Amino acid sequence: MGQPAGLLSTMEPWKSSDLSCDAPSTSSCISAVHAVTERGFGDDGAMSGDIGGRRPDPEENSKRARLLKRARVGWPPALRELKDLLYEVYLAAGAPSLDEINGNRRIITDGERPGQQADVVAVATVLAHRAAWNVPDVAGRVRDLWVQAGMARGVGRPISELRGDIRLVLDRGLGIHPALDSGGARGRFGMLPAYVARDHDARLREVVDAAGAGCSGIAVLVGGSSTGKTRALWEAVRALPDGWRLWHPLSPTAPEAALAALPDIAPKTVVWLNEAQHYLAPEPLGEQVAAGLRELLNDPLRTPVLVLGTLWLDHWDTLSTHSTPDRHAGARALLAGHKIDVPDAFTENDLAALDATNDADADPRLAEAAQHAQGGRVTQYLAGVPHLMDRYNAARGATLALIHAAIDARRLGAGLYIPLNWLADAARGYLTDAEDLALDDDWLSEALAYVTTPCSGIPGILTLVPTNGPRNQRPRRASAASGVPADPLGPRPQGAQYLLADYLDQHGRHHRVSKIPPIDFWRAAAQHAHPTDLTALGDAAWNRGLYRDAAQLHKHATTHGNPRAAVTLVHRLHTLHPTDPRPARWAAEHAALDNPHAVAGLLDALREAGAHEQITALLARNPAAHAALDHPYTVAELLDALREAGAHEQITALADRLAAHAALDHPYTVAELLDALRKAGAHEQLTALADRAAEHAALDLYTVPRLLDALRKAGAHEQLTALADRAAAHAAVDDPYIAAGLLDALREAWAHEQLTALLARNAAANAALDNPNAVAGLLDALRKAGGREQVTALLARNPAANAALNDPHAVAGLLDTLRKAGAHEQVTALADRCAPAGRIDLFINHGRHREQCRFGREPDGSAASSWAWDDLD
Repeated sequence: MGQPAGLLSTMEPWKSSDLSCDAPSTSSCISAVHAVTERGFGDDGAMSGDIGGRRPDPEENSKRARLLKRARVGWPPALRELKDLLYEVYLAAGAPSLDEINGNRRIITDGERPGQQADVVAVATVLAHRAAWNVPDVAGRVRDLWVQAGMARGVGRPISELRGDIRLVLDRGLGIHPALDSGGARGRFGMLPAYVARDHDARLREVVDAAGAGCSGIAVLVGGSSTGKTRALWEAVRALPDGWRLWHPLSPTAPEAALAALPDIAPKTVVWLNEAQHYLAPEPLGEQVAAGLRELLNDPLRTPVLVLGTLWLDHWDTLSTHSTPDRHAGARALLAGHKIDVPDAFTENDLAALDATNDADADPRLAEAAQHAQGGRVTQYLAGVPHLMDRYNAARGATLALIHAAIDARRLGAGLYIPLNWLADAARGYLTDAEDLALDDDWLSEALAYVTTPCSGIPGILTLVPTNGPRNQRPRRASAASGVPADPLGPRPQGAQYLLADYLDQHGRHHRVSKIPPIDFWRAAAQHAHPTDLTALGDAAWNRGLYRDAAQLHKHATTHGNPRAAVTLVHRLHTLHPTDPRPARWAAEHAALDNPHAVAGLLDALREAGAHEQITALLARNPAAHAALDHPYTVAELLDALREAGAHEQITALADRLAAHAALDHPYTVAELLDALRKAGAHEQLTALADRAAEHAALDLYTVPRLLDALRKAGAHEQLTALADRAAAHAAVDDPYIAAGLLDALREAWAHEQLTALLARNAAANAALDNPNAVAGLLDALRKAGGREQVTALLARNPAANAALNDPHAVAGLLDTLRKAGAHEQVTALADRCAPAGRIDLFINHGRHREQCRFGREPDGSAASSWAWDDLD
């Protein structure tokens, strides 16, 4: 192609760090671009002077330098969107040659934000004109995305800020317990005493140091309450270099906060999951959080990130143990291999280190802990556990009843914050008749005063949770249901919530495990517990044989829209009262409709119960119009359930929404939706979604083969061809996994032209050779596709000499593939590399080595001579 005068080819390459508002090269290139865009375009969008104002013909296209690669951007989302927009307009412009675009290739291909807005707008403007796109619209979108990318900071706050304000890391912040105050130590030494590192700190430090060096990682400290887990995390994290951020998702609920912000986690971010069960255990959000975190940790474009959590051993067992049904499979996969145990007590070496630290620091708290902590439980002593347990053991009557109500609430499913009205109405059920008759009008105030009193600077058994009430309103003096007047200067009792000391929470889970709370507890729970806790509390009641209380709790949970509770209500009450339609009617009328998975489960439950009228009532509420489309797998489930229910109109309505609005970011999930539409017989909508997918689905080439397969099964041949064209033209052939997967998919789809085009891009000459699994897959795919020349070219690059040897199964697979390809010299070379690398089994299993090296080898590689027991010393 000829060199067009005055075009992008006049621009010199630059680095973003070289750019300034008055840099001559920048201003001249922008002027050149604007000059072209002002005067140089014909009606067809081609650039004046670009081959005489005409489009290049196919022969000229074939002479172009190879296609620029799409920029790989992990964060921020706005920059990823900007780079995708630039790349799409570059493709639509006919992929101009590097001669035309050389000066600005970095704007399109780099994963960095361009240094000057004018530069990137100028490039986008030229490409949009050439592609006959709406130029003002493209330029406006580019400007907006450039600004958004520049303003992005990621979630969380800088760790440097946390270092400077200890209040941010204590109980109301990251969750570190304040240490008891002895002899005015806080005033002299701070809220926390000097830290004594132990064995688990060394293991944690390895993970944190690896993150600091650029490798994403996860660590979960597992141990009892007040054993120093959270403090250990903070001591490791605070040493990270400036530039790292820490994100502690909390509001509106832990899993919701985590899910909402996962896409905006920047590299060099610590994800802080203190008491990780609050993020990973709730259904169904916990599994979504686990999947999101696994994706984050495996995303090479957002590395390094660091996920740190704490768990009690009971919670670890719940999340890491297979159950039926398997409710925590994703959490188990996330946590596997990342447990670091934190012992309850200091070892002798730890106590010696404590003495040495105390000698240097002279902190009276450390001296007191060293002297008085029983059984080496130093961290528990510093956290005030002995004082806390003394207060608990001394409690009597209504005060003890209030504490036991709080313990039971937590162990049976309540969240961290327990409503006072629940505790007040439940407590009297724990008393004997004589104790109840002896209560006076101030019993609750007196009990609260006892349980909330701090001791030596340590919070009490219960701690009032601060609430931000409405401003500029006069306080009400109305009484709570418990009869305690509201404090005119404080929060109203109806809204007051309390936090149970976590050591007592742990203690109660073990020592009250066989206790079933009284009726008043369950009645108060149904009336006052937080709606998000009702389902778990109902399950706890049912598991203890309290079917009536369980039904009441699940009924209220259903009223608040919880569809899982609705399913449970239908199943269980149908078992008890199979002819009573009212539970099914209640569920059909009150269950929320936004969760497709739950609505599908409810439809199935109603169908199994023979509640056909209630199915009709539920369908009349139009779940197809309310279902969220965020998670295509669950939408596919709902389509299947609607099909089973014979709800053809609802299928059509939901299918219409999917065809028009389903996200195309993940080809695998688009394929799932196409399969669901095919099974539902929604052919028009399937065609519409297939059209959108073929033209606009993200070319996530690891999963495009799955989408090609779905199009093939749907008979969408035109759409398959269009997507195959895009994939064959733009696949990253330097990635052997992508090339192999796409070759296989195109072959299975009988897309011969696209297969030929992909083979012509010569993956064999470009693919990386370090991953033996990937290279073996590419060799197999090339062989099956008839690419004999490419197989020869790939073997000529000597993959046997370049394969990594750390995965013996992958190496064995490559040896087998090389053997099938007839590359016997390479088989021998790779096998010879295995023995010095400590993989003698792979060496022995090759050829005649087993017989030759029957008695092993010598260090120089020669076969060992025969030896027997008598030859040993």
